[in-house]
Amino acid sequence: MMRIVLAFLVALVAGLPTLAAAEPVKVTVGTYVNQITGVNLRENQVSVDFYVWFRWDDDSVNPLDTFELMNGKVDSKTPTPVRKLKDTNYGQVRVQATLNQPWDVTHFPLDRQTIRLQIEDSDQTSDKIVYVPDTENSTVDPDVSVSGYALGGTKASVSEHLYRTNYGDITLPKNHESVYSRYTQSITLERPDSVYYLKTFSTIFISSLVAFLAFMVKPVDLDPRFGLGIGALFAVVASYFVISGDLPRSSGFTLSDSVNLASMAMIFLSLMQSAVSLMIYERNAARSLTLDRVSLVVFPLVYAIVCYWLTVR
Repeated sequence: MMRIVLAFLVALVAGLPTLAAAEPVKVTVGTYVNQITGVNLRENQVSVDFYVWFRWDDDSVNPLDTFELMNGKVDSKTPTPVRKLKDTNYGQVRVQATLNQPWDVTHFPLDRQTIRLQIEDSDQTSDKIVYVPDTENSTVDPDVSVSGYALGGTKASVSEHLYRTNYGDITLPKNHESVYSRYTQSITLERPDSVYYLKTFSTIFISSLVAFLAFMVKPVDLDPRFGLGIGALFAVVASYFVISGDLPRSSGFTLSDSVNLASMAMIFLSLMQSAVSLMIYERNAARSLTLDRVSLVVFPLVYAIVCYWLTVR
């Protein structure tokens, strides 16, 4: 009996190093963004220049060599030699990368965007290496400026990302699952005011108001009466294509789409009103004049209310 107990104790003691080695290596990760350039809404891309650093204790791994950017491509990187900070390994690399960024343009040009730097270890799963975010030091350079946007907040976090594939390794099951630790720094971009909104839609707003000036022209003056509306309609359509050329293709309606369609609808209705006013004018000129005067107030007012509702909804 004593021999069995001793054998069990020996086996237990021998197994302790194995259990300790099974613990994942904790790697502290942090990033510092130097520049954000090339914001391309059309191509869903943005260029980012940033530093990324790692701190870890286990000498058997080197996350500086095995990290990868998950949502873009690294254009260039400049690493520094790994050095010791007391008993901790420390490595840093400067990265210039192009990120594949799915922009949310639903509320363009009053949109709010979030840029994400997503980093994983390309070699070890989360049971071998676990990232820990360096939240105290991960930030954005205060001199970073993005045209048309103001920098909002930034946040560093770590999550687990699941992959349901064996990557072609036939020694593993077909639906093999692997989990990797993923570091993410999120950077928020916001429109600072309504100036960009007014600049984007200025042509549309002015063209629509010009179309409503037709109500000041006698219905029998066909060329100016209908020419103002038709010209404004073409101007709005042209502006629509210019704005759409800067945005990614989307199956849904954006704020820009809604304002453009509302403007075209109001101009079309103004042309319909001109036709009705012309019919009335042939029978009763005074009634036609009254209709035009009322329309001169009602159309701009309704148009302003519709545009405001589309903007704030």
